[in-house]
This record gives sequence, C-alpha cells and structure tokens, in this order.
Amino acid sequence: MPTRGSITTRTPTSSSTRRRQLASAATMLPLALGLAGNMNAPQSRTSAEPTAATKQCRPSLSSCPEYGCDAEGSAHALVNEMKRRLPTQGAPKSLTWDDFTTLQEDADSTVGQEKELDESARARLHNIRVSSGSVSEGDLVQLDGFLVGKPHPNTGESVNCNLPGPANNDFHIPFADDPDKTPFQGIVVEMIPQDRPANWNTKLLVKIENARRMVRFVGQLFYDNMHRVNGDEEAPQSGQPPRFSLFEIHPITAVTVCKQPDTQCANWETLDQFVAENQAASP
Repeated sequence: MPTRGSITTRTPTSSSTRRRQLASAATMLPLALGLAGNMNAPQSRTSAEPTAATKQCRPSLSSCPEYGCDAEGSAHALVNEMKRRLPTQGAPKSLTWDDFTTLQEDADSTVGQEKELDESARARLHNIRVSSGSVSEGDLVQLDGFLVGKPHPNTGESVNCNLPGPANNDFHIPFADDPDKTPFQGIVVEMIPQDRPANWNTKLLVKIENARRMVRFVGQLFYDNMHRVNGDEEAPQSGQPPRFSLFEIHPITAVTVCKQPDTQCANWETLDQFVAENQAASP
C-alpha cells in the first residue's frame, strides 16, 4: 500500500468556501483538459460515452460477472468491480463532511476527474489524510447525515450488465449534512442490487427523508472517477449528478436511523424498527 508524503500547510478556509472552490474547479476542468491537448492526453472517455454495448450482456443479475459488461481486466471493468466490492468487516472509520472536501482535493491533485483509472492510479487513492488519521478507497467507513433530493434506481449500468428495472440496479441516494440542503451540497451513496434486503427500497428511503431523520450509512469508500464534481447550483453541469465530492459510500452495507428528527443523534434504530414504528403510527 503506497504511503503519502508530507502535507503542505495551507491557509485555513471555511468548509463552504472550499466546496465552492471544488465546484468551480470542476467547471473549469474540461477547458483545462482541452487546452492541454496532446501535452497530457488522458486514457479516458467521457461519462456520456457508453461503457459497453447498451443492451444487456447477461440474461440475469445472478449471471452478471463482477466486471459487468466491460472487458475483463480493463480499467472500466476495475471500476465495476470496485462498485460491487464488500469491504472487510470490522469497526468502520467515522468520516466527517469536511473529510469529503479533503478527499476530493486530494483526488484532484493525484488522479483527476472524469477519466479511467487503472489499478496503479487507484492506488493513489490510498492513505489520504483526514481529520481522524488516514483513509483509503475500499475502507469500511460511516457517515451521518440526511437524505435530500430524490432517491432513485439507476437505469441500465454496465456494472449490472445493463439490465433494466429497479431490482437490477443501484439505488442512487443524495445525502447531505443538513435536511434543508440540496443534492449540490451533498454527496451520493448507493445501495447495490446484489443481495439487497427487501426493506432497502426507495419508498422507505422517501419516508425517512420526509420524517427528517438523521441516517448513518456504513459501507465502502469509493471514488466515482467517471464523473465531475457538480456542486454549484447556479451553474449546474448537464449529465453530472449534483454533489460536491465524487467520493461515495458504495456499496452501503448497513443503515441505521435516528429515533427522533434531530441534527444530533443519541438513539438509533434499525430500518426494521423504523418500519414497525411507522406502521404502528398509521391510522
């Protein structure tokens, strides 16, 4: 596992200012890449470019390999494998929302955005300094926050062999540190369809959001390298999911819900308990 060198000391800036700077940098990135031209041609394709033939490449989810519809051993097969990788169980590392700003700044300086990453490039996403020490892509992490925007199933991705329907696709969940924020001020977390519990569904997620309950997501730290940061609501980027960082919790492996609508939570319950509580409260 690679080790990082010393960190350059920078003048402290507010979290919101740093997030705006990330969004601005993402907006300028395509122009910068264009000006670079042949000087630094990336081994990449844009997120709008299909990752494989758009029709399904396997008859069912159970027959879909970890590399999805892409060629085994390719850079995009690797990202497909990462999206389905379950991290080693144990105590998750607790991350803060400011950590996701720090993580994105580090990725911008080491691997960039909207480009394919081979195994050696993804290794640069290891041992990133955060508030509690260091963290690497692939680690088991946890983050507390609120559902914002609209949780929804993705539609036909290479990772799931381009199969149609919610049961065959990841759930895309906008997540932020305050229930009144927008997806542009948050990140994305995802539930994958492989062995997904029956009560992990978008209808239940909407109920949690409407109840303004804090949620704790546990899962793998993953860098979605095929997109660009899209954190400026006043200058949204077409085709890019709103978020201030491309780091996700993906796949999610555990979910707990705060028992009260509050921005600080001391009492948590399982999804099953939340469902039972809501059924008992229904007339």
